[in-house]
Amino acid sequence: MNMTRGYSMAVRGEKAAATRQRIIEATRELFAAQSAEFTLEKVAAAAGTSVQTVLRAFGNKEALILEAIGTFRSTLPPRDELPQSVGEAVIQLFDDYEEIGDRVIRMLAEEHRIPGFAAVADKGRERHRAWVEDAFAQQLAVHPARERGRILVALLAATDVYVWKLLRRDLGLDRKSSQAAVERLIRGVLINDKGE
Repeated sequence: MNMTRGYSMAVRGEKAAATRQRIIEATRELFAAQSAEFTLEKVAAAAGTSVQTVLRAFGNKEALILEAIGTFRSTLPPRDELPQSVGEAVIQLFDDYEEIGDRVIRMLAEEHRIPGFAAVADKGRERHRAWVEDAFAQQLAVHPARERGRILVALLAATDVYVWKLLRRDLGLDRKSSQAAVERLIRGVLINDKGE
């Protein structure tokens, strides 16, 4: 193989990957902006490319959005370590929601209209439930087995992205106040019959 041609193909591949990443980042930002109509033209302009390039890379608008949704957590640290307290759990939760909350809310608003969104939303709900079960396993264990199911449901409600939206976006509370409200909800859910 010609060395110049190999170098040229490698450079072209790097440029294509960089363009693809710019398109995904532009999609994520525009999709989260509730005030803006989401169009391929706006994505292309924000990414500094053409609509043709966007379509060549992703096929169609739905595939592009699904690809961007799949990268929502790409910039967040993995949750390898479980929180050691309710306060740590709330911080982890808000770290996630501050990064992805607006995009998730927008996707959930459209999940019944776009089939691919429903699948992504279902996977997100499964991951959230698994995290809640793990994060609060010790606190759940002190309750009788017959009570744990209803407590888990209440924990899922208290930690839902819509609670974050209510506090941060609808009521306009700062992060610290919002975290304190969610922590209070969680502690109220976890209180046992003896008030402990």
